[in-house]
Amino acid sequence: MKFKTKEAGVFFIDILGMSSLTQGLIDLSSISVKNGNYAIENNATFSGKNQHIAAWVLTRFRECLRDIQHRYDDIRVSQLSDCAFVWSENTEELLCAASDLMWKTTRGGVLCRGGLSYGEIIFPNNNKESFGEFILGEAITKAAKAEASGKGCRIFTDAESIGHFNGTTTQKNNASILPHNIFQPLTNPLDYSIIDEYKWYLYHDLKGFVSPTNETSNTELAFYMASLISTLIYSPYYAWNSLSEQGLTHLAASIDAISSSISIHSSRDEAIYTAEVVIVLLRDHVKQRNYERMFKRFSQYCPDAAPLGQRENTQQTFNKVIESLIKSHPEIYKN
Repeated sequence: MKFKTKEAGVFFIDILGMSSLTQGLIDLSSISVKNGNYAIENNATFSGKNQHIAAWVLTRFRECLRDIQHRYDDIRVSQLSDCAFVWSENTEELLCAASDLMWKTTRGGVLCRGGLSYGEIIFPNNNKESFGEFILGEAITKAAKAEASGKGCRIFTDAESIGHFNGTTTQKNNASILPHNIFQPLTNPLDYSIIDEYKWYLYHDLKGFVSPTNETSNTELAFYMASLISTLIYSPYYAWNSLSEQGLTHLAASIDAISSSISIHSSRDEAIYTAEVVIVLLRDHVKQRNYERMFKRFSQYCPDAAPLGQRENTQQTFNKVIESLIKSHPEIYKN
């Protein structure tokens, strides 16, 4: 077998909680798999709820990966069971694809965490189908290491890779046109080390946002982020995640990070959910997860997410966002 080596950007994405789920370590007695939330094609039967839900999660994950591969011409995807590597020499395309993929998985009910890096990759020379091919190299190792740097459905990276992504190095096709606030350094309170976060959730359609014809308002951006919050709190897809301490931590960290960043678009802090408050909320709502509550929470939450001076005049933007959500997820928002 022959191999190629390239300098490229790499995005590693991993489904959170799958080991505990497949090993039967989560008590799923309060969850029904017969109400349509975890529908499996051909009505296949499984040995237990955990295997049924795991099969649904992996199927949804693969669908999201396929969608991304079809939308972006310059990226390649390799799925390895409950994780995948996405890579490209075009780092702007890679970052847009990473953001897009996280939006698809999070709204679609698959809680994932990611790592970004830039460096050497090694892969087979003659594979026409990237799904399932193996890939290795320095950038692969760095991306997988970065992914484990924090909690929640977030993407972590390092300063050196950000230098490549932002165009401070000499490689072609860099992502220097992306919004400057999409990367943020974070301090680990335990050892004061610095990690960097790629805030994928700031722009619901990053590829469209950086296009010359973009007309997206701050209100619209904030409302899309609000839709993520209501999904994470009330979507029945995340019921199994909320039944373990590890899952609760990841959900709470996700909601904390996303809600805290809404202020970037709104210039106000009313939309913040702290992790401590969210964990209590999630425990209280384990058996109350449904689409009706999710939509109600979204409609009530949007005024808190609206920019200064626009709290009372947001109905048109709200309707626009809802129309988009119905189009992308009709099974959730059609009612």
